[in-house]
Amino acid sequence: MSDKNEKLIEIDWYGNVGYCHPNPGTEKSVKCGVCGTMMKVIKRNVLGPTSLAESVMGSKHLHDVFECPYLREEWHRIIHQLKMDAYFAEIGNRGDKNIIKKKAERKIRKLLANHPKTNSR
Repeated sequence: MSDKNEKLIEIDWYGNVGYCHPNPGTEKSVKCGVCGTMMKVIKRNVLGPTSLAESVMGSKHLHDVFECPYLREEWHRIIHQLKMDAYFAEIGNRGDKNIIKKKAERKIRKLLANHPKTNSR
């Protein structure tokens, strides 16, 4: 993919991290917040916790489970980490937050452009 086409790739800076647990039946399909791929429904109507806090409290509720098919790929993990670095720089109000985000954006676009199943979004 050319540099020009790389710039057309949208980056979801605040989306999910490759998995999510919506209430049962509320979502037919969900896009991965890391790479934009449509996530797979792993299970529907699961009774259980959806976070560490819920687990520790012994709480549970019905939910569906969606997961990105690329969740465990190295490039997917790298993109997630780059997004988290930019996010923490932003919420920490670091003076170099814009530089960090721009560098992350270039690296993310390059990674997404090199994965044919995600670059046709």
